[in-house]
Amino acid sequence: MNQGSASVLVLLLMTLASATASEPPSVQRWDRVVCIQTKSEGTSNRVTQCSAFLVNHQSRLFLVTAGHASDETNRNSRVVYRDQEGRSQWAKLDVLFPERSNPWKRHEDSDFAIAEVSPEEDKQVYFSQLTAISIPLKNLGVDTPGRTTKIETAGYPLGIGAVDPISPVVVVGHIASAEISTDSDWGVEPIIYCTPALAQGTSGGPVFLSEESPESATVVGMYVGVVFDASGAKLSKLAPSRLIHQAIAESCAGDP
Repeated sequence: MNQGSASVLVLLLMTLASATASEPPSVQRWDRVVCIQTKSEGTSNRVTQCSAFLVNHQSRLFLVTAGHASDETNRNSRVVYRDQEGRSQWAKLDVLFPERSNPWKRHEDSDFAIAEVSPEEDKQVYFSQLTAISIPLKNLGVDTPGRTTKIETAGYPLGIGAVDPISPVVVVGHIASAEISTDSDWGVEPIIYCTPALAQGTSGGPVFLSEESPESATVVGMYVGVVFDASGAKLSKLAPSRLIHQAIAESCAGDP
């Protein structure tokens, strides 16, 4: 190799090294799920936990969880998460939603709720960190995958993985049904059934399409509960991602 070629090679390697150093670390899809921890008000030390995830659209950011789980939160609930650098972080709801006593907007026909993250100027570091692990709205599917499609549910069943170092649990399963209208406490609810049945604390967790690249993040639904009989839990229930996609799109379209 002559001196000119060697110089070009050195320059190329330096350029690649510089570009790599400036690029933010990639985030595996499973690490985009967060945990909401709520300590019971009063003398009880009981802590309830649910899973959640963030969706970004048009420079806006939304926290999404199960509707029944959102009802248990309060201003002192903590959102616990793993940031883009892999560090454990947390922020209270009254920091993420300082102007709203109840930030949650529950869907009328499905068991999920959304809340727009809007911290004050001096707390924008949380907005940046959460945006970095959020999922683009376009990645929330609008069609139900076919039966037997392989999926991955990420969350914090029984609170597992929700302590430092934060590490969400991932369970592999399969879509078991088409979208089916089922009776609920508030009317008729669209549900997708899947396997396996999962533990309490997973509610609000995103359900991803199983893909080869761990950085790919296509959401097909959100875990909201189980169906069971006298012998135990049988199937998991998912809120279709198309409804979450629609709710966030309409929220962005309706608010300037």
